Amino acid sequence: MEFNITVECDYKEFLKILKDFENLPKYLPRQLQKIQILEKQDNIVIIEVILAFKSLIKNEISQKIKIETESDNKLILEVLDGHAKNTKVWIVTQPKDCKTQVNVNIDLKLGLKARILSPIIKREYKSLLTGVFLKIGLDAENTLEVK
Repeated sequence: MEFNITVECDYKEFLKILKDFENLPKYLPRQLQKIQILEKQDNIVIIEVILAFKSLIKNEISQKIKIETESDNKLILEVLDGHAKNTKVWIVTQPKDCKTQVNVNIDLKLGLKARILSPIIKREYKSLLTGVFLKIGLDAENTLEVK
């Protein structure tokens, strides 16, 4: 699954906020309950995320995720456990006309029990990431206006 979004904000400020992993729950407080950094190495961070879904299925999920900063503008996320183990998400950002272009590619891997919910899970992933990106964009613009 792939999607793109253009965010009305400064590219560098967007990246700075996006890579501040522990503060990401403030951008989607109902879904992202908690993010805790478990391990940090050069360009790899392993986090534990607690997600709450309250749409069709009311559920709370804890997942360990490895985040690799492949380059200044490319993050690779890999789910290390749970129903979506081995799912990979590539997030590539680039400046575009004083805005930030975000390209997302998700290779969703689901266990047998979760496969039937694949369309719902894909929609939730897209909604969750889009919401985070848009709110980061607003914060990035507000940060620049204050400076």
